[in-house]
Amino acid sequence: MNNLLQQLAKDLEGELYFDKTMRVLYATDASAYREMPLAVAIPRNVDDIRKLINFAHTNKTSLIPRTAGTSLAGQVVGNGIIVDVSKNFTQILELNAAEKWVRVQP
Repeated sequence: MNNLLQQLAKDLEGELYFDKTMRVLYATDASAYREMPLAVAIPRNVDDIRKLINFAHTNKTSLIPRTAGTSLAGQVVGNGIIVDVSKNFTQILELNAAEKWVRVQP
């Protein structure tokens, strides 16, 4: 699997970590749960997310989305690939001042 992850890392514009340090950092959340992920991805754009989805499908693993918040019940830990979108997916997509709502990236 390391060879496949190395190739995926080369294909992404964002970052992909599968070293022990980063995996340990993402193995927990605010809950009591701990599970070591396969890897941690920090996608730079939507194309990176597409590549991650294709990789997960092809290699029968899961993607675990993670954003700015954290979980209290273990929802953001798992043995698949953690996909942390909090670094690059921060744009305001639409603002409707009249109706007082906003649509944002995660």
